[in-house]
Amino acid sequence: MYFVGYVNKGSMHTITDEQAKALTHLNLAFAPMVGDITVMELDKAQIDELKRIKKANPELNVLVSTGGGNNHGHGEATSTQAGMDKLVASTMDIVIRYDLDGIDCDWEFPGDTGIIEEKYQHTALFAAYRKALDTLGEKTGKKYWLTTAAGSGQWYLDRTEIQTSHEYLDFINLMTYDSNTGGKVTGHHTNLYEPKGEGIRPHSADYHIHLMVGAGVPIEKILIGAAFYSQQWNNVPDIDHGYRQTSPELNNWGPGYTDIVDHYENKNGYIKYFDEAARAPFLFNGSTFFSYDDPTSVKEKCDYAKAHHMAGIFYWVHDADRRGELFDIIAREIKIS
Repeated sequence: MYFVGYVNKGSMHTITDEQAKALTHLNLAFAPMVGDITVMELDKAQIDELKRIKKANPELNVLVSTGGGNNHGHGEATSTQAGMDKLVASTMDIVIRYDLDGIDCDWEFPGDTGIIEEKYQHTALFAAYRKALDTLGEKTGKKYWLTTAAGSGQWYLDRTEIQTSHEYLDFINLMTYDSNTGGKVTGHHTNLYEPKGEGIRPHSADYHIHLMVGAGVPIEKILIGAAFYSQQWNNVPDIDHGYRQTSPELNNWGPGYTDIVDHYENKNGYIKYFDEAARAPFLFNGSTFFSYDDPTSVKEKCDYAKAHHMAGIFYWVHDADRRGELFDIIAREIKIS
């Protein structure tokens, strides 16, 4: 099974040598689109950290992660063949310059611009990256990986050809988190199973995995996602522990797991609850609601991945779990799989 981590390029120093040994893949985030090229510049300290990590685990595959959730440049860059060629060449330059092991294409929201053609540009970019990586591999005698961070939901299936374009990919990081965000109603954002209740839109990891498999993607190519961070709703009515209540404002990113444990979990007026049906924790203090993953939910995601013969598990983001508490659970469970 694969154990994949995402790390911001400026936070590589938070990866210990032992953690590097446990990972199979590490994605450097992010190389954004600037115009029609991909850009990532590592300074000397970051290059030294990258060398240290690779020395600790020479078998570790380090990939450049392009784009990211807030970047919408893929569609513009791939709208013409000349733009596609320039984008691919600039990404390959990063791979070669830093002696990386592949590309994690994080075009997470194709079609957000309303341009239907992005559905096919998405596939074409996978194909172009695959060809470029294979061509490089023929020269170096080395395998280069191509993966993607895929959105969860029918909307992603409708906006992509992932049921066939997965053939260009080694595996898919299915973002089974942030699944109850962008709204004012509190709830779980990284739950394994569906919570009980009427009128709740299906949004569990289990639901999204089955949705993608039903579309034609082999489950053996899918990784389940763990959230090392929380989602937060403020000014929530003090009813039913804040669950499924309406805030006057949209949710936003909350604290990372280490900060949750140190400052919020059964501290400072916050009480921890665990949804037995959804297999997910949450916190509430009478006004602020946090949804997150904890050791129990992360272990159960590992168990799920093993039981369903998935490709493995990945997480976002490394420095949110500063003591490695969630990381160590995944490392142990993957090792004994």
